[in-house]
Amino acid sequence: MDVDECITAYSELAEAVFGEKLSSIPFNITGKVKPRFDSAKLQEAVRKVVRSSASDEDLLNDGTERGCRTFVCTAGRETKDIVRLRSYSVPDEPNIRATICQAALATSAATTFFGPVSIGDRTFADGGLGANNPVDEVEGEASNIWCSETGDLKPLVKCFISIGTGNPGKKAFEESMIKFLGQTIVDIATETENTEKKFIARWAKHFDEKRYYRFNVEQGLQNIGLDEYKKKGAMEAATEGYLTHTAQKFRVRDCIQNLRLKQSVYIESFA
Repeated sequence: MDVDECITAYSELAEAVFGEKLSSIPFNITGKVKPRFDSAKLQEAVRKVVRSSASDEDLLNDGTERGCRTFVCTAGRETKDIVRLRSYSVPDEPNIRATICQAALATSAATTFFGPVSIGDRTFADGGLGANNPVDEVEGEASNIWCSETGDLKPLVKCFISIGTGNPGKKAFEESMIKFLGQTIVDIATETENTEKKFIARWAKHFDEKRYYRFNVEQGLQNIGLDEYKKKGAMEAATEGYLTHTAQKFRVRDCIQNLRLKQSVYIESFA
């Protein structure tokens, strides 16, 4: 699927999944967390997208070597550890036999929004709890693939691109217990900007040499939640305003030039 097809598919999925809430309260009378949206609708929407180019039962990692390696993050409910579901194999790393549909559901099953997803004997929840900004996971995975013995990834990286979903801004701790548990704790668990700050500190040379790019809308998306699909117009407007700013135009240009050079060097070296 190209980018335009992905945007269309996601828009249709969001409307189908978030069109109707099961409940406005994310927990029941006993205090147990419950999903606010119908997990069956999410499952069917994901299957519909997958069926456009594959089968429901096709494995994410079917043993076929491909030029583009892909992985998604999810959280194992038994240990709360971040787990990587891969479309490829890595020596000395476990391979969880997940279908494309199961992997998509496991990385999308946001706690309080949807129920957990079972793969084999294990259950998984949204990878955003701990890896909402997955740059550290990408760094670790790339090290496993290309320099597992040394872990020295930086000399191998021509361009590192990170795309955010909007700067959430800064908010104080909520005073009431309900808001603290329902909002502040969630914000801490899904934070992205502190991860970004720490990553740039470690990759300062790449940042300085224009080999690291983070594109993230600064203003206009702070109050748009995961389920607010009807605000697509506001998302488009904020993103357009961000990308048409002169500073971002130059950064996009530099990033494209970087990628073009990488492709040229790779092809010449391969030949």
